[in-house]
Amino acid sequence: MIELVQSVEPALIKRLVELEISAFGHGGMNEWHLVPFIRHGRVFIIRKDREIVGLIQYMLDWTCPQKAYMVGVSTDKKWRGQGLGTRLLQESFKSLHQENITEIELTVDPNNVAAVAIYEKKLGFQIIERRENEYGMGENRLVMKLTLADFMNKS
Repeated sequence: MIELVQSVEPALIKRLVELEISAFGHGGMNEWHLVPFIRHGRVFIIRKDREIVGLIQYMLDWTCPQKAYMVGVSTDKKWRGQGLGTRLLQESFKSLHQENITEIELTVDPNNVAAVAIYEKKLGFQIIERRENEYGMGENRLVMKLTLADFMNKS
């Protein structure tokens, strides 16, 4: 079940932080980041057997308010490989499209071949740029973009 998070309950925030740390280590979101994203951005979660097993966060692009930037997506390690992360992404795209968002942009580690393949082949993202040292020396990123009209036409 996919849900838009609209409350900042302590147990919920604790679980979301656990997922973020598991996926991204010190680069994951903490309470100080997640609460503003819940209140002012968009945070979607997916549940399996009532347990929160994944989340995704978006913020709007100030220079192009119809563009959402995907900050991060994470799935519990024990649930990976079952299509839940892809389903979370797809359903969140549909929800954002209903809010008149026209494109999604993200960055991804170019060495994360599995993620790049999912974004390109399953979801229809295109690589539009490579940024060297985006998050510090040696932390390169691919910038990828998805036009939601194209995604919706394929769904």
